[in-house]
Amino acid sequence: MTFNKVTIIGVGLIGGSLALSLKKHALTEEIWGWGRSAERLKKATDRNIIDRATSSLEDAVRDADLVVLATPVSTFEQIVQKIKDLVKKDTLVTDVGSVKGSLVYRIEEVLSDRARFVGAHPIAGSDRSGIEYAREDLFKDATTVITQTERTDTEALERIESLWKALGSRVLIMSPEKHDLMLALISHLPHVVSYSLVNTADSFDREFILHAGGGFRDTTRIALSSEELWADICLYNREALLNAMEAFERELKEVKAALQDENRNTLINIFLKAKESRRRLSNG
Repeated sequence: MTFNKVTIIGVGLIGGSLALSLKKHALTEEIWGWGRSAERLKKATDRNIIDRATSSLEDAVRDADLVVLATPVSTFEQIVQKIKDLVKKDTLVTDVGSVKGSLVYRIEEVLSDRARFVGAHPIAGSDRSGIEYAREDLFKDATTVITQTERTDTEALERIESLWKALGSRVLIMSPEKHDLMLALISHLPHVVSYSLVNTADSFDREFILHAGGGFRDTTRIALSSEELWADICLYNREALLNAMEAFERELKEVKAALQDENRNTLINIFLKAKESRRRLSNG
């Protein structure tokens, strides 16, 4: 399964890594990259991450077999509105965004008469962003979620599934709503907690974190992530994230109550339950 022309809209860490991985696995004849930053596009071409760079959406998507949305999720709708009449009939459009939900349905509606859209989200990345950190093995052994709705074209879904498997990913297929709940719990909430932990320590004494050990450093590493990117992600997944935060607050209240009651056995049971669940991760 190969594509003649792949266009990546947004050549950052994920978009750049996707381009490198497509090249490594010989899944496309040509990769075009679109972006607003001439400097970033030049870096991408200089490193041979993409074959052609352009700031023109029309040139970028013309005759493309596959178009990948790799900009912040807040820009997706605006972009698909602009390209809907520029792509060729039945072009395959996908994305790498970490929020799906109603966004998937709105994109499907915009592209319904022209292109086939299948939402996708590789659960891979870094606290660092930018084309400088792109690498060809970013998606190897990572999980990629593909979203399926009543409007999803079966052949298009199979092609996107085959694509991510060819890049070395494990593929899960689920509804946009289930995706957003899962990501709220395993990604978005951890980012919120990480930011909040740093701010909590700082609220007592800004010198404290300078003496932090590995536990604090590991737990708060993702607080180094882009604040603008994560503000958008949290807002776009607001409902699921609020539900996750409420569940987290209940867990904290259980720990707080055990501390107030000086109940050592309850604390042990809470911590043991989490420890056993954490061991289920392959790298635990």
